[in-house]
Amino acid sequence: MGRLLLASAALPRQPTTEALLTQALLQADAQSFQEREFQQGLAASLARARHPSDPEASQQDMAQWEALFSEPLGQQLFGDPRLSPAQRLANLSFFLVRPTFLLELLSLYTGNLTSMAAHEAQLALQAFEPEQVAPIARFPEALVPRFPELASLARPVDAQALAVLIPHVLRPDQAAHAMHALAEDILQTVQDDTPVKEPRLALANAAAEGLRELEAQCLAETAPQQVAQLLVLAALQHQCFFQNLPAFTEEALARQSLPPGVSDSVALGFLATAMGHLGMALGGPVGSAVAQRLTQSACQTVERLRTGEQLPLGALSGEVLGIPGLGLAPHALGEVAAALTQLYASQLSQLGDDTASLLGPLAPLLFQGEVEGLGTAWTQLLMDPERMGELQDSEASLRAEVLRILLVGGTVGAFAWDTVVPALHAQSQTLLGASLPTDTPPDMLVTLYAASAARAVAVLGNDELIEALSSASVTPAEALAESQGRGAGLFAGGLAPDDPSLTAAMLGALAPAAPTFEPSAEDTPDGSEG
Repeated sequence: MGRLLLASAALPRQPTTEALLTQALLQADAQSFQEREFQQGLAASLARARHPSDPEASQQDMAQWEALFSEPLGQQLFGDPRLSPAQRLANLSFFLVRPTFLLELLSLYTGNLTSMAAHEAQLALQAFEPEQVAPIARFPEALVPRFPELASLARPVDAQALAVLIPHVLRPDQAAHAMHALAEDILQTVQDDTPVKEPRLALANAAAEGLRELEAQCLAETAPQQVAQLLVLAALQHQCFFQNLPAFTEEALARQSLPPGVSDSVALGFLATAMGHLGMALGGPVGSAVAQRLTQSACQTVERLRTGEQLPLGALSGEVLGIPGLGLAPHALGEVAAALTQLYASQLSQLGDDTASLLGPLAPLLFQGEVEGLGTAWTQLLMDPERMGELQDSEASLRAEVLRILLVGGTVGAFAWDTVVPALHAQSQTLLGASLPTDTPPDMLVTLYAASAARAVAVLGNDELIEALSSASVTPAEALAESQGRGAGLFAGGLAPDDPSLTAAMLGALAPAAPTFEPSAEDTPDGSEG
């Protein structure tokens, strides 16, 4: 079997090679995984499937697969006779959706992949750079009462508000002491003698180490903004640990009577928790919503790849939301979440005073990064005849500013499309110059508006196409034909079919052609027109 797998690794990925891989895994026993030839063949096949067009990456990947299969615990993950076929596939899938394997965690958690996922998620949050913490990133409400210095601040407390307290109310050394106390809180929680004390302590040590690193940075920092960023990030790391700990403990207890492996739903819960906190650091509540929507979409895509007895072999080659290397790795997901949050923030930063005034009560919610009530506020704006009249009478560039915030917000997950689509549909002809038929079923309306918005917003990331649109060098339909929907899968609804006419109308409204200058007689040297 090992030779056959080695030979198949040189072939293009196709259903027959995928079937061979799956059967090899299901039929192999513990003895097979101890054979060098089988390890090499399986490693080569998996690496080639994950990196079909990058020989160097494939070679590096093959090395880590061989390292995994040569580990005694690695062999148990796939060759333990107690494993059902579904469990074997789940164990392999755990690694298939990760670009790199933290093999040092395998022995730390004695083959419990779910516990590894919690540790991995905590490390991803700890890798977040403090200077990236947004001014609107919120200090966890549950921790506010533990800090008397924050009593004077209005709720919710964010990094921007915290910075005002430093150094007169809260000195940097006091902030560092608070981080130390949070680390001690984590360690004290896991001192009870339980059957799973060791894995709980391993996770706690990792979380506490992250807080100690922030504490050390805080002691060397004096700038109010940086101290506030460090404190918010420390509090988010603390909360992530405590929110994941109950499920971590419960699963570790259950795993004692089971073979090494993974509980997919619990592991994905750990990932979602960490991504929510990472998103909060990136962009406040809206950043958290963006990161959680992205994670959910990626998880759903991977689940579809695993339908039946299939393996998610293409999870790193672009089959998850169209992004090569994405899979379900926390670090990769964090990078994409950062890009989407920045896309939304960049639209907000371009709002002029006139536009903000037109948005009325909606504007404060947008600038605070709020998501609660945001969809309702957009609906109220769209149904306000006076404001819609002002928007209709305004310049195309101002309408584009408003529509960019609206459509980008919906596509990144700042609000649910089903909240806003009925009002948007009612104003579609006015705002976009196009509309779907009045007899379109409500559910289909939501699907089509979301899918069309995803494709239109995806083009915003292509500077060349946007410039061509603004100069009227290409039409919206031509720009969409050239973009071919690339990147749309990243956005809410982007994997569903769109309505091409609606998509073109949206793109034309988002990137209107700049008005051409027609000189008057007074503008020409001889006073004549032309």
